[in-house]
Amino acid sequence: MVVESGRILPVVTIDALVHFCHTRAVQVWTKLTLGFAVTGTLIIGAYGAQQLRQEDLDLHDAAERDLRLLGAAVDVAVGNALREKQQADMREIVTAVKLRDPSTDVMVFDPAGVMTASWGSPATEKLARDLAGEARATNRVVVRFEGPRGLSNLVGAFPIRDDDGTNLGVLAIVRPIDALRQDLASETRETVLSVLTLIAGVAGAGWFLASIYVRRPLQALVQTMRAVRAGDLSARASVHAADEMGAAVSEFNTMVEDLVEARRRLSAEAESREALEASLQRADKLVTVGQLSAGLAHEIGSPLQILNGRARALAARPDLAADVRRTAQILATESDRITRIVEQLLMFSRRSVPSMTDVALAGPVRDIIELFGPEARRHDVRLDFEFEESLPAARADISQVQQVVMNLLSNAVRATPRGGHVRVALEASCFVIPGGESRPSVSLVVEDTGEGIADEILPRIFDPFFTTRGQADGTGLGLAVVKSIIDAHRGTITVASRAGEGTRVTAQFPTPGAAVSDGRVA
Repeated sequence: MVVESGRILPVVTIDALVHFCHTRAVQVWTKLTLGFAVTGTLIIGAYGAQQLRQEDLDLHDAAERDLRLLGAAVDVAVGNALREKQQADMREIVTAVKLRDPSTDVMVFDPAGVMTASWGSPATEKLARDLAGEARATNRVVVRFEGPRGLSNLVGAFPIRDDDGTNLGVLAIVRPIDALRQDLASETRETVLSVLTLIAGVAGAGWFLASIYVRRPLQALVQTMRAVRAGDLSARASVHAADEMGAAVSEFNTMVEDLVEARRRLSAEAESREALEASLQRADKLVTVGQLSAGLAHEIGSPLQILNGRARALAARPDLAADVRRTAQILATESDRITRIVEQLLMFSRRSVPSMTDVALAGPVRDIIELFGPEARRHDVRLDFEFEESLPAARADISQVQQVVMNLLSNAVRATPRGGHVRVALEASCFVIPGGESRPSVSLVVEDTGEGIADEILPRIFDPFFTTRGQADGTGLGLAVVKSIIDAHRGTITVASRAGEGTRVTAQFPTPGAAVSDGRVA
């Protein structure tokens, strides 16, 4: 702002500030601070200008009032001296005034306008003469500021009258107003300093408040946005106030939570879609195996039975040579193996829909373990069974559960070396369904101390016809049957194994009311 003739003129306007903020990369809190500063400048500047104008008027009124009082007093004294024709008294009065205020010039003019007494400079004589003529013509007191911009001298002309009203002359007083000008300049400086101090205070308060309530929350929100954009969906902005800024931060946090939920749903849908695709691929394989099994059973079933019967008959004839009977026995054994393969194929391809009931698994599992007892002892393998008495019931088909136990035990006992250990356990577990909700289930665990399974083989162990025991000792359908049964029960089977450290197979069956169409087990 600038000061001109006692007025404070704001240089910056609101329009200029708005244009600057719109055309420059200015932060919000800076815009608010500038807005506070400019608004404060306009308001306080206008108030300061009004104060200066009022102070100017008050100083002029006070100076004029003092001059009128002085003029009235001197006019009476000079009038008395003129009426008594006492020129010496008049000069003495004027001299006393001059001594009292050396800067004041006093002049006396007769009725004709001739100066009869003068205690002043030639520079002020013309001002006094002109104003004295006006006072003589109007017969009234005239007081006026004369000079450049009316701020050089204060001139007063006072008519001198006799008791009967006769004009005895005019008293003129000229007083420079340097002191008045100095007072006004001092007042202007103080006002400007006060205005600047107030503006600085308003701007500082605006900056401080904008920094606390705008800049810091916005910076925290921007940092959180950058973290979310970088992939950290756990980032949240802190809400410190229940105002518009707090509402914006809360809405952003809600938006991030919605994004997390949408991402979780998309992930669950993608997993379900992948599981469905895998199931469809497996179904295609099963259709192929079923067609192959039906063809095999029809084409080789009857001839195989005839071949097996003839081979056993030859092997039982004592009149034949030993090598012939041995060959016949081999043929019978191999035909039995082929028959078992065909039967497993038929079982795998024509698996019936499970007949679900609420069943405690401990009894059916114990029956299969006892059935495998002699086989385990023949291989010198210790077989243990563990279960909890408070184990919940499972929703399952008893016969198919026993088929799962039989296949898993067969693999475990065959894979465990002599002196090894096979552990079977029933444990409580939980399903995790799409959406993250946990559902109760029962886990069947078969754990051995065998050689384990190599990492590169693990992904293929449930494929039909895949085996690591050789063609003479396995068909590669045991685990495929187990997997299909678990899938039919809406459960999950997992295998944990390392070469040389044994294998742990966990099959989980849902409890009553816990099964879901696309559930997965934790």
